[in-house]
Amino acid sequence: MTTIEVVTLTWQGWLALFVVLATVVILIQEWLSPEVALSSAFGLLLASGVIDVNSAMDGFANHGVLTIAALFIVAQAVSESGGLTTGAIQVMGKSSSLIRVYARMVFPVTAISAFLNNTPVVAIFVPVVRAWAERFNVSPSKLLIPLSYASILGGMCTLIGTSTNLVVSGMMKDHGAEPIGMFEITWIGLPAAVVGIVFLVFVAHRLLPNREDLTMRMAGEAREYLVEMVIQSNCGLIGQTVEEGGLRGLQGLYLVSVERDEKVFGPVAPDFALREKDKLRFTGLVSTIVDLQQIKGLVPAEEAELQQSSKRDPREIRLFEVVVATGSPLVGQGIRQAGFRYRYDAAIIAVHRSGQRIVSKIGDIILKAGDTLMLEAPQDFAQRWYNSTHFYLVSQIGDMGRVRHEQAGRVFLTIAAMILMPAFNILPMVISAFCAAVFLVVTRSISVASAARSINLPILVVIACALGIGKAIESTGLAHIAAAFLVNAVQDWGVVAPLLAVMVLTNVFTELVTNKASAAMFFPVAIATASEMGYGMESPQMRAFQMCIALSAAASFATPLGYQTNLIVYGPGGYRYTDFLKVGIPMNLLTVVTGAVAAWYFFF
Repeated sequence: MTTIEVVTLTWQGWLALFVVLATVVILIQEWLSPEVALSSAFGLLLASGVIDVNSAMDGFANHGVLTIAALFIVAQAVSESGGLTTGAIQVMGKSSSLIRVYARMVFPVTAISAFLNNTPVVAIFVPVVRAWAERFNVSPSKLLIPLSYASILGGMCTLIGTSTNLVVSGMMKDHGAEPIGMFEITWIGLPAAVVGIVFLVFVAHRLLPNREDLTMRMAGEAREYLVEMVIQSNCGLIGQTVEEGGLRGLQGLYLVSVERDEKVFGPVAPDFALREKDKLRFTGLVSTIVDLQQIKGLVPAEEAELQQSSKRDPREIRLFEVVVATGSPLVGQGIRQAGFRYRYDAAIIAVHRSGQRIVSKIGDIILKAGDTLMLEAPQDFAQRWYNSTHFYLVSQIGDMGRVRHEQAGRVFLTIAAMILMPAFNILPMVISAFCAAVFLVVTRSISVASAARSINLPILVVIACALGIGKAIESTGLAHIAAAFLVNAVQDWGVVAPLLAVMVLTNVFTELVTNKASAAMFFPVAIATASEMGYGMESPQMRAFQMCIALSAAASFATPLGYQTNLIVYGPGGYRYTDFLKVGIPMNLLTVVTGAVAAWYFFF
């Protein structure tokens, strides 16, 4: 193979390069949410004329984007039917063998996630896994990362398994190629998933932490929360010292400080006398914090205000746990600054941040993505905010609204038909998904309001804007330059080396930015690389390049913020950032290498 000449960039190319690099830095530093960063970059490229209006708007009409919108509704109907919850409880079984429970959990979750959005799958399994861990005295930190990773592996195996596959399929159609078939990507994704499953079942548990020894055996949790409690006039602690009140040496609980008349005392001496209106700041486990509320006259700092502002019977107040989402408007804001109580009609009574002990006032805490919040809120909180993009609902004390078991059969038959139609080339995937969504709404398997709430607009904006940026990378020649450098650098290492190089770069970027943005940015690079190697648009090798972009972009294992399911388990598992690196980096390498070898074997 001869050396490929590298063309010179125009001013449009240099601007596109600057915008892309600036966007990557902004996303890595988390200065802006993904939808704000990408939409700003998209707007700048559009305003400067680097991409024209028609090309820019193609992203919003992309078949993959439209399909994802319809699948949000289908996934919500599955969640409301309760079928997954029942199945999750049966899957975990009664065995206390860790290897056996790994196998029982990982295989079904991978299979389910191949056909359903993996975010609700993981959200439903999390409380079930935690309950199993409590029963058998196993730390959830041994189980929840494998749960998330299994769902990601499943998504790689079919067209509808992950939105990344649908995005790439839509881009293929936009470039005049046939979209990915329902099971075409299975030739690449399934071998990668099998290797990943073997690693999870037999190796991952050796790398994952067991933080049970850091806590007492309570709720199987190794998570420290910060909570502020106020002494009311009817509290028996008034006039007692800290030691006399039994607030020292509490198992799983630590009194950090006492605030009195805006003055903070800490560390707190054993002979410190308590008074009415003292604000006590504790760190401890969920169970011990709940137990604190059993002390008469000792209440969470905002509880009285919450009950007053909500104008609801105190008996309607429930306890909830939520995880702050990556694109939440709460990220980067202080709790008091965000007006949390008035915005959500809920009071934050405790905050947990993985790997860190928070000792500041709750109101002064600057929220980050992945923070787990314990809330007191009216019992309809789950119904109002279950589909919110602000945070993921992980667990709650009390009912989460009526589960519609009677609809489960119809919902799953609809999904089966939705899958079979494109599999047998009866209908394109986008039409099949929309027909399924409309059918579920018409038959009242899901309400119109719930269907509307289920559509995650920020994710759709991220995808559409990333596609627009991808157009700029292609039209300005950036893709050709990157492809030329890649081919020139690795052409002597064999035919699969350029494919593997593109996959590695895509995978690195998916950990730094987002999987959809990474796929959109590197898709034109993959096309250019394959073209430089002499492969036509309809050749099997070109399709292998394109599908490998989808696989490597979806393989986001190494960071908790790279994929939604990782973020969901981040707080409940009591994980630290490095825990994802220990297991995720080997998973990334195994997935990318196995995918490249499978693509070479089946398509080259």
